[in-house]
Amino acid sequence: MPNPRYVAVLTVDGKEYKDWETVMVKHQFRSQPAYFCRFTCSEGSPITKNWGALQIMPGAECTVALGGLLAFTGPVTTRQVFYDSKRHHIEIQAANHMEIQVGSVVHQTGEWKDKTFEEVARDVLKPVKLKLVVEGGALPKIKIPVVRSTPGESIFDFLDNLARAFSASTSLGISFTSNPKGDFVVLVGPTGGKDEVTEGKDIIEGRETIYDPYLGQDIATSSQGPGTNKIWGAHAASVPFVGMTLDMLGKMTGAPQVTVSELPTVADNVIKGRTTTERNWMMEDFITVFATVHGWFRPSGGLWDRGQNVVVNSPMLVMNGISLILKSATFTQDNRTGTRTVLELVNANVISQLAPQENQ
Repeated sequence: MPNPRYVAVLTVDGKEYKDWETVMVKHQFRSQPAYFCRFTCSEGSPITKNWGALQIMPGAECTVALGGLLAFTGPVTTRQVFYDSKRHHIEIQAANHMEIQVGSVVHQTGEWKDKTFEEVARDVLKPVKLKLVVEGGALPKIKIPVVRSTPGESIFDFLDNLARAFSASTSLGISFTSNPKGDFVVLVGPTGGKDEVTEGKDIIEGRETIYDPYLGQDIATSSQGPGTNKIWGAHAASVPFVGMTLDMLGKMTGAPQVTVSELPTVADNVIKGRTTTERNWMMEDFITVFATVHGWFRPSGGLWDRGQNVVVNSPMLVMNGISLILKSATFTQDNRTGTRTVLELVNANVISQLAPQENQ
């Protein structure tokens, strides 16, 4: 009997499918789709003894359990079959939150006044019946004077643009993801506690990338506010300009960059927040650490959790011993490499700790 800790089960319309040849489930934030999976089998796999039982079709609701723990809930998106005289192959893919990427914002007026981000988000998610869950803290209570959706704009694009102005007030920004139940999750801070992995003990493979993707050192945001009965003319059309400097490693320098606010506003705190968000995203992309570990479970128990803190102990890395944020966890299993998890780790805050100070 196989060890239950290493068994992946795909359940479609109440029927369980096991013994897959390859398994891949990915959890991530700030990327879409947030949760998705892929299962394959071919001639010779136990599951393919009855090909007629594999009539899994797109649109069917499915769940995935890894080691007995729920890891995914969402619809099947792709069924792919290939065969010739010698080979038979089938692949099933599933992903959640596709409806917010293709579905447009549906609202009677397309306008919200004096609403918080959470109030607007819950409103636009109602038509697609997605539950909003907040993790890692509380969303900012800043009220938006006025925001309008563009006709035909997707739900995801609308919420993403809205979140950019307020992400700076939270430690992870306002990041979108999912959970094993398939809810729409807004991350505003680290979740899931803290774990450590160590070179030569837990880590099978390690990779660290440090680079300057945008060559942007001075970042600024400009914006114009909407006209109202009380604010019009130069007061609404003026272009506030808020700038800040990006911390950089070594002697690297960059060109200035201007970001245009997605929200029509002249509020200093919102424009400053948009600038801070852009700076944090750039700094987060500066350093990425990938660590591949055995199994699907973290040392503290349970599946690895996107948004949690992870310390990588490896003298080979600049990030040795520094707490990083788990941006994505890719759970895999196949006959060649066994059962593994690839951890993608980032952290915008570590740059300021490593960057040389002016008085040095």
